[in-house]
Amino acid sequence: LRCETSLLHPPIIVCLGHIAAQRLIDPQYKITRQHGTWVHRKGYWMTAVYHPSAILRDPAKLEEAKQDFQTIVKKVQELEDAQYLL
Repeated sequence: LRCETSLLHPPIIVCLGHIAAQRLIDPQYKITRQHGTWVHRKGYWMTAVYHPSAILRDPAKLEEAKQDFQTIVKKVQELEDAQYLL
C-alpha cells in the first residue's frame, strides 16, 4: 500500500471499516465515534466509513454511511477548488 500511494499520491484515502482505519489513521480509532471525520497526515486527507458488510448486518447504519459519503464528495470538491485557485 505504501508503494501504491507513493506512486499515485491520491489526495484522499477512505478506509473501509475500523481495521483499515486503525492501520492507517490511528491504532485507537473507534469507527462508531470517529467515522466521517477527517485527518490530514503526510500529505493525505484520510477518513473512515463503515465497512459495507457492517451496513449489511445493521441497515440502521445506512443513513450514517450516506452522510459520510456526502462529506467525501464535499472534500473532493473542496480540494478541486483549492487546486483551481493555485
